Amino acid sequence: MHITRLHIERVRNLKAVALHELQPFNVFYGQNGSGKTSILEAIHLLATGRSFRTHIPKNYIQNSSQDAIVFAQSLTEKIGMQKMASGEQLIKVNGDPVATQGQLAKILPLQHIDPLSTDIIDHGAKPRRQLLDWLMFHVEPEFYHAWQYYSRALKQRNSLLKSQRHLSLSDLEPWNKMLSDYGEILHQQRLGTVEQWQQFFAQDLQYLLPDLHISLEYSAGFHTETGLLNDLCNYHQKDVERRYTEYGPHRADLRLKTPMGDADVVLSRGQKKLLIMALKLSQIAMLHASNKETVVLLDDLTAELDLSAQQRLIERLSQLGSQVFITTLDHQSVQQHLQALSIPYRLFQVDHGTVQAVEQ
Repeated sequence: MHITRLHIERVRNLKAVALHELQPFNVFYGQNGSGKTSILEAIHLLATGRSFRTHIPKNYIQNSSQDAIVFAQSLTEKIGMQKMASGEQLIKVNGDPVATQGQLAKILPLQHIDPLSTDIIDHGAKPRRQLLDWLMFHVEPEFYHAWQYYSRALKQRNSLLKSQRHLSLSDLEPWNKMLSDYGEILHQQRLGTVEQWQQFFAQDLQYLLPDLHISLEYSAGFHTETGLLNDLCNYHQKDVERRYTEYGPHRADLRLKTPMGDADVVLSRGQKKLLIMALKLSQIAMLHASNKETVVLLDDLTAELDLSAQQRLIERLSQLGSQVFITTLDHQSVQQHLQALSIPYRLFQVDHGTVQAVEQ
């Protein structure tokens, strides 16, 4: 879904935003605090049900308001979300209410690229696992079903471990079986996806970091040679003492290896940023190969990337058919890149929460 029309109400300091005739690339410029990133935040909220800045709805819903609304339209789809301060939400697709956020996420595959962030590399396994699962959701049809059942079993098992101090192996047997069955399915799905992803990743790594060799190594989160059920049984007593489930796909990791060691230790900050872009671009390329186009939020493009890296990133996103929403303090540099590459774009000035189209 490429967005042609975007409507935002009561998100942070934004006045009512109504944008029309959106293009493959859309550039928002203005001073810090003007509301540029809030536009990206609203699109993220629509696609995922959450903000990338806070987990608390009242922090992005305007003061004294009870809700925020984001609506987007393409040539074929109309999608909208009303997010309440309580955390409840109402989602509609083509005017009809839908039950789950997953239905919107399928329609609007979205990647957020923040050139300032190296969290995926530096902040433990969770952000890397989330990155992998985003890809799984969009390319593996059975993933979401298996993950839902696995998550329910894990929640029930952990709830028992926390509430009861003296659990026998038989007390957990039903949950061990369910956790093991769906955990093994998830593991096989992830293995297959990482193998495919590796090929796309190698291409985008060569494009952005041609002098580096980095491989993706998937760690299952349990001993695959003996199986998850074996771990759940063998480490039963330790789980009872720790009061949570130690082994399973929820503990998996995607390790980034160089010939000299782990990427988080070996690479410079600048290399890490380009590596994260290679990871995300390769995911977009994998969706593109399956005829799925991605909406990309590119926050503060000119902050830390040099002109060459900026142009390579813009060029690659255009090649992949992505629709891109860019925020920047330096719109003239971005315009030069877009004009040099003959990419259609629209320019918007953001000032104190007001968004105005700029004629070119």
